[in-house]
Formats: sequence, C-alpha cells, structure tokens
Amino acid sequence: MKQFYPDFESIHVFTLSLDFHQNELECAHCRQNDQFVSHGIIYKQRSGSFTEKVGKRIFCSNRCGRKGCGRTFQLYVANEVPSCRYGAAHLFVFISALMAKLNIEEAYLKATGQSESRHAWRWLKKFMVKLSEYRSFLKVRQVPQDSCAHQTRSSSRYLRHLLPTFARLLASPHKGCAHYQMMQQRPFF
Repeated sequence: MKQFYPDFESIHVFTLSLDFHQNELECAHCRQNDQFVSHGIIYKQRSGSFTEKVGKRIFCSNRCGRKGCGRTFQLYVANEVPSCRYGAAHLFVFISALMAKLNIEEAYLKATGQSESRHAWRWLKKFMVKLSEYRSFLKVRQVPQDSCAHQTRSSSRYLRHLLPTFARLLASPHKGCAHYQMMQQRPFF
C-alpha cells in the first residue's frame, strides 16, 4: 500500500474509493484485503492558529463483524516527513546548507529558524541510520572520495560520511526529500 501521495486531494480520492481498490490492497499484518475503512485526517500545526491537512488514517477494521486486525495506517502528502515537526522542504534546506559549507548549527538555523541546534544532531544521526538506503536509491555503493574531497574535510564524522552521498543526491535527477518519499514509499528519515 502506498504511504506517500503527491497532494492531499489524491489521498482523499483514494480513501473515498477503498472498496474499489480492495483487490489491490492488503494489510501487512493480517493479509486481509477488504477490511479497510477511512479513519480521519492528520493535521500539522504550522503556526499558532494555522493547521494544515497533511494526511489521512485508514484502519483494517475489526468492528461490526469485520475480520481485520484493527491496525491503523497513515497516508501522507509526500512533502511531509512522518514523526517530524518539519517537512521535507526544511530537510532539503538543511542538506543544501550543509553542502554550501555552513556548519551544522548555521544550517539548522537556516532551515528551521531555531537557534537551538540540538535537534540538528538528531537529524544527522537519523541520516546516518538511513545512509545505506540513500546509496541504494542512488544506485551507488560508495561515492568516490576524490570527487568530493573538498566537502569531506569536516570535523564531524557524520558529515564525512553524509556529504558525499548528499552531493550525489543533489546532483541526481531525484532531487529532494519529497521525491525520495514518493519513489521509495518510505520516510526520508
């Protein structure tokens, strides 16, 4: 089942026609394919008074005599990163700022507007965990060190590993975190 969609309207259309798609869908847990029910909208708080629709929930229904497992699945707009306050655009700005040789704190400030940069280090750890997935997405085993030698002279061990792969990601036709999520159907981190 797809987890990421180009916009909210396409998610809404999909969830309105769950019965029509029942032969294509299968619950990953109980293997039922005709038990899905739309279960609500996912909002993200953008500012003090502005919320935005970023996804919908569906669940494998175990109510009213249905045989599902009761698990809930979340469908997101591709420019949103699940379980992250900031979206894919913020991550892309952060990566671009790191590639422009800003230090980690300055890159985080530029991407989020927040001066407290402890979350930037968490982002880098999450990037490191997914590094092999990024490289397999780019179909590269290892980036040649001489092509990115000027970028790998960093005091951070995270950046020494990540910057060559990020350089390759930015140079590829698959630019951006949202594009990665649409193509892979996995969260960027």
